[in-house]
Amino acid sequence: MFGPDPVWIEYQRLASARAMRNACSATHLTRHRQGFGWTVVPAPGSILASPRIASWNPEPDYFHHWIRDSAIVLRALPLAIKADPSAQGFWQQFFADFVAFSLHISDPERAGPSVNPLHGTTQPDHAKFLRPDAELAALGGDAWLEEPRFAADGAPDLERWSRPQDDGPALRASAVMAVLRKLPELDSPQAQTLIARDLAHTARVVGRPSIGPWEEVPLRRTTFTLLVQWDALDRAGNPAAERAAALMQQAEDETTGGWRESVEAPDGRLDAATCLAILHANRSSGPFALTAPRNLATVAALEARFAALYPINRERPVPAVGRWAEDEYFGGNPWFPTTLGFAELHYRIAAQTGDRVAFERAEAGLRLIQSVSPPPGPLPEQFDRSTGAPTSCLDLTWSAAAFLEAVAARDHALQAMAGGR
Repeated sequence: MFGPDPVWIEYQRLASARAMRNACSATHLTRHRQGFGWTVVPAPGSILASPRIASWNPEPDYFHHWIRDSAIVLRALPLAIKADPSAQGFWQQFFADFVAFSLHISDPERAGPSVNPLHGTTQPDHAKFLRPDAELAALGGDAWLEEPRFAADGAPDLERWSRPQDDGPALRASAVMAVLRKLPELDSPQAQTLIARDLAHTARVVGRPSIGPWEEVPLRRTTFTLLVQWDALDRAGNPAAERAAALMQQAEDETTGGWRESVEAPDGRLDAATCLAILHANRSSGPFALTAPRNLATVAALEARFAALYPINRERPVPAVGRWAEDEYFGGNPWFPTTLGFAELHYRIAAQTGDRVAFERAEAGLRLIQSVSPPPGPLPEQFDRSTGAPTSCLDLTWSAAAFLEAVAARDHALQAMAGGR
């Protein structure tokens, strides 16, 4: 098989690093939500899920700092420096600002507002979207660590949203630890305080029902959340990791031999997020290793479902990957982060095992991404299940980070398979 175009890879690698940078400490941007009378200027250290100014017309409004997305993006910081060394100074300062911003928004001594400050400026047709006063007044202590997202200026989220979400602090702790392993010169007492705060919270709540990574109800124990909690706690040597590992055994899927979407999910209900969590942990041994039988079974079952589901996958050696088979968001399409994540996973398996088939599957996945990507630049959230046209958000910061991770995994696989392991 022919691999993806190496020239395209390098152009898109640089473009992804720059797209990430444009969403981080984006103090040059201003977002005015006319329906709410709400103006936001991002604070230093914030990470926009997308810098696009959109109002669900039709692009979604992702001009927020999501805890989950920001942690995933932060983890790619060393790769952004490698792709664009001229920005090293920016990223070093950004890391310190991210730590300070994260400590501020999770400060247990901070009090939420007694009333939603947008009451007086919100248009009548937007009033139903306002977050209730009682929710805001109850913010304080550990409740800040249950928030899925914040305004990019550090204010509480003033819109209605599902809560609590328990993957964010675990992902943030493991991401900060991962960056410090690569760039120990960025360590500081503040960074260690943030890690300790996030780990302590994760240990307190590990295994409780919460909203899943895609922020849909009902509350449940998703395998994505359990795995990222296990990973962060296990790397820190915290015995609470055992609770997450034990609950994972309750999510064994009899139909496929893989992992169900959650402990509560019916047999056969799978979600690509489970595989992204296993990829995030990137283990080479144990029950949650990349090559563990249940992980491989989950990947194979999801790939088979999406191959049959999306017209774009006809006659392709590997499929474009969505979130779950019944997903209807923006019509239910393949996602860049999931398709890139599955390619990265196959590259990492190839690097660990020397499996040429895994490498070729990864190459086919990256070629697919090349075929549906706009000219090198920001990458969208999704592409149409039939035509491959970009859809939903057209500049998703997570997609940029996922591309950097995938091509870095490709570099490692090429080196390993050439005998450089």
